[in-house]
Amino acid sequence: MTEETTKILVVGGSFGGLSFLKQFINLVEKGDVTDKKIQIDLIEPRAGLLNVLGIPRAVIDDVYAKESYFNTENMNIKFTSVTSSYQDTLDRWASTKQTEELPQNLTVNYIQGKVTSFIDDHNVNYQVGEEQDTKRLQFDYCVYAAGRRRRWPFDPKAITEEGFVKEMQKSKKEIEDSNIITVIGGGALGIEIAGEFKEYYGDSKRIRLVHPHPFVPPEIFASKNFKQKLREELEASGVELCFNTRIETELENGDLVTTDGRTLESDLNLWCNYHKNNIEPLLPVFESSIELPKGEVSVDTRFLMKGHENIFAIGDVISLKIIKTCGGAYRQGLYVGESLYNIIVKGEKKYVELDLDTWPHGMTIVVGTQRIISQWDDIGDGKVVYNSDALLEMYSDYCTKSSKTLYNMK
Repeated sequence: MTEETTKILVVGGSFGGLSFLKQFINLVEKGDVTDKKIQIDLIEPRAGLLNVLGIPRAVIDDVYAKESYFNTENMNIKFTSVTSSYQDTLDRWASTKQTEELPQNLTVNYIQGKVTSFIDDHNVNYQVGEEQDTKRLQFDYCVYAAGRRRRWPFDPKAITEEGFVKEMQKSKKEIEDSNIITVIGGGALGIEIAGEFKEYYGDSKRIRLVHPHPFVPPEIFASKNFKQKLREELEASGVELCFNTRIETELENGDLVTTDGRTLESDLNLWCNYHKNNIEPLLPVFESSIELPKGEVSVDTRFLMKGHENIFAIGDVISLKIIKTCGGAYRQGLYVGESLYNIIVKGEKKYVELDLDTWPHGMTIVVGTQRIISQWDDIGDGKVVYNSDALLEMYSDYCTKSSKTLYNMK
């Protein structure tokens, strides 16, 4: 480890990773401490932040898709350097004047690439863009916020704004060319895809939601009232519900055979029943800190990875028994940002910990943008709020404007 400069590696620049970065920079600015040299390296595959909350609309509206992608030059961070194999990314960043100066003792580098493997608890291998050559990077502390992946088109493969928009145009055409669309999986994503499609296309398309249980979502912290209200709003919106069954076979023509013997006519099938945490870089070095088969990083309430005092993990990848949301990842980023500020700048091992007893079991799921169901807790039947004025405004664009404000982006 270097003694002159403390190095922090951030793996993943979405809601959790960017929250950490903004929080840490803000604390260093306010602390006015210049005798501690700190370097932050953010490694993120995309050339910016994609508002994943807006995916239900982005897959059918490429104009909106462009608005929901915030390039590096719009993050309001004057990165010390930007490394990318895409010239467009470099040109955009170089031509945009950044208003927010970094503290003089802080270096922040944006690397558009991916961590391929951890060598040990102080070194990683990574690749820039689509380059095959592997580079090595050393760190003193790591914040692992790599998130999870889903099936296409809900987890776009493109890593630039232009590529993302083209993917969404392709997705839009596939959807518009289909009259009967089946969404498989009644988690939050499946519910919101079915609801947005029905609101957007109305009676011009049949939208069906298939789910193996009598209720949605399957989230263990979701209350009875919350699940019941979601079912009512899905039915009221016109989404056809096919519950208590699974898909056994997808036929060549797109039709689906269910486990209870039915054949469902379908032109397009959208699989929302799959996700996988991005833990591959942690294996096999940190295998003892990974909980299988879910592939979750075992952390304590300080968000420290099991058995390690310098590696934090936040967001979808962690094993804590909480509801996984973008808002939760944002809060966790704030916590770890303050903890590392205390450790590195103030010289105090003072952690901001998550209190499992008070951490809210709150969540919001939308059925289109005019039917918004929120759960404030899961005590008893749970308090459910329907169509809060504030949330109606936030979800009119799937929190794109509010995320822009929250993260102080252009």
